[in-house]
Amino acid sequence: MMAAAWANQYDIKTRIIDKNNARIGRGQADGLQARTLEIFDSFGVAEGVWKQGFHDIEICTWLARGDEGIYRSQRVLSQKAGISRFTQTCINQAIIEQTFVDLLAIDGRLHVERNVLPENLSFERSHLGIQNVYPINVEVRHLQRHRTSPLKNGTREGQKSHIQIKSDEDADAANEQANGDTEATEKINAKYLLACDGAHSWTRRQLGLPMEGEQTDYVWGVMDIVPLSNFPDIRQACAIHSATAGSILNVPREDRLNRLYIQLGLEDNSNNRAQITPRTMIKAAQKIMAPYTIDFKYCDWWSLYKIGQRISPKFSGANRIFLAGDAVHTHSPKLGQGMNVSMQDAYNIGWKLGAVINGTAKPDVLATYETERRQVALNLLKADREIARFYSRDSEKKQNGADTEIPDFGRIREKMHEFLAGIGITYASSILVAGVVDDNAAAVFANGHSGMHKSVIAKPALAFNIKLGARIPSYKILNQAEARPVQLADLLKSDGRWRILVFAGDIKDSVQSTRIKELGSALAAPDSILHTYTPTHKPIDAVIEVLTIHSSPRTEVSLFDFPDIFHPYHEELGWDYWKVFVDDKAYHDDDCGNAYEKLGVSRLEGCLVVCRPDQHVGYTGALEDIKDMERFFEAILIPRV
Repeated sequence: MMAAAWANQYDIKTRIIDKNNARIGRGQADGLQARTLEIFDSFGVAEGVWKQGFHDIEICTWLARGDEGIYRSQRVLSQKAGISRFTQTCINQAIIEQTFVDLLAIDGRLHVERNVLPENLSFERSHLGIQNVYPINVEVRHLQRHRTSPLKNGTREGQKSHIQIKSDEDADAANEQANGDTEATEKINAKYLLACDGAHSWTRRQLGLPMEGEQTDYVWGVMDIVPLSNFPDIRQACAIHSATAGSILNVPREDRLNRLYIQLGLEDNSNNRAQITPRTMIKAAQKIMAPYTIDFKYCDWWSLYKIGQRISPKFSGANRIFLAGDAVHTHSPKLGQGMNVSMQDAYNIGWKLGAVINGTAKPDVLATYETERRQVALNLLKADREIARFYSRDSEKKQNGADTEIPDFGRIREKMHEFLAGIGITYASSILVAGVVDDNAAAVFANGHSGMHKSVIAKPALAFNIKLGARIPSYKILNQAEARPVQLADLLKSDGRWRILVFAGDIKDSVQSTRIKELGSALAAPDSILHTYTPTHKPIDAVIEVLTIHSSPRTEVSLFDFPDIFHPYHEELGWDYWKVFVDDKAYHDDDCGNAYEKLGVSRLEGCLVVCRPDQHVGYTGALEDIKDMERFFEAILIPRV
């Protein structure tokens, strides 16, 4: 769904196929990071999810005290204050899926084709390097429960799509359920394929890619219930450890629900699994939570899972077939990261596919999907192993000895807080992230990334709280013309555009004013990056948008103190009043006026910051570094004629 949202923005032909006959109704993932909510907000869909969900503010740890049962040992913040305007939120995955179904339905162009089962995948290797061909061939079956458009002789041949997005939990299971009844077969030809088809990924198996890593045999239960309990922190997220009965992770949810992850103390075999029911699970929970009581009369959903950390050696096949989410990395659900990292995988590859397919960006950018997202997955698996040790502390002590050191929960959360919020993800240097210079004046780059322009060196010291490769932090600024406060992130919508943020500094200073005028002249020149990469029939901001944020007092500066290119003129609509902003105090909002300080930018001299379409920072430089910025874009974008 996330990748489909990008496809909508780039207006490229896309098909979404799913073997299931409906979206999920209950259960599955339920935690949303702050960063994921920021991404939702960039598509305009965060508000509904934010209002409905449970806001996870605090986590409590409960430990055993001799024979007296459990006691609260600490409270820690779920998320460090000030790193995002959103906090972690817990809500049913079905609500999240429906949010994106509704988003795609706004213009009626994209929808999920259900009961469509893939059966064969092949691609023409000799055509992989040619952009305007459809080298991927997927044969699918339309199961009888799903009516499609009329078919000639029961088969549609040669249907073409720029991207095919597979949403499929387990194609083998669907094959078993189909019972041989089909309405039609179809052959789909595609330029690219993105597979989000789960831990048993059919697509990954077609590519011959194994899952590598570790998996234990211990079974945990998970259930969504309306709890009947005298436990005082039942509406707080809690890590609960008994002396001998195991552990529980309690996660409050929307609509009075609580999710319990319960250590069952069983090894995985068919007999054990057959005996486990919601009643079995709640009895285990009652022992762990003693002397407090817990029971239920309503269970919304339940399941079983094993702890394991596994990853595929590759995230793509020839940079034409891409794998995302559980299809390439699996782990326990205790960090609340699975759905988030999966959607962020799709968010990362989605804009790159869109830009390549519509001819804006060079195909080289597609290789950065694996280098960027595989490292995130490796970091996630490392974090998951550490947190799994904490929750399985009794099993680990039995196995490795009573003196085995188990990390403290508060220290784990403190060490991981930015990563767990999704804010700490920083992509290494590549063609999409400029290199830096270390103290020895040596260029620092990611190891041997193909297509990297090593001549482009960024100057992060000019904005020392803006990390290259990370998403840019958001603070409130004022619209110069309207005096209205706005979050910086609200200017960076996921619409496929690059942004040049011109931190203009104090333009009342004569030297600084001259620097801004010279920058404006360079950007307005016929051979500038704005004109080079923008089609002649489109607005000047269609590919790269220039947004200006100055630091002079708002009432002492006019929009027309800035070069025209900073607020372009349209013959029918007039001047663009929504591209020049100021870091100044607001009339009715005390949070304004300190963005420069928080971002680490000089209020006098300012700087340039280039944001990718996914809000991650690609380049920082001085106002005079227009040539370096041109070289940065030259490695990525395709000149338009």
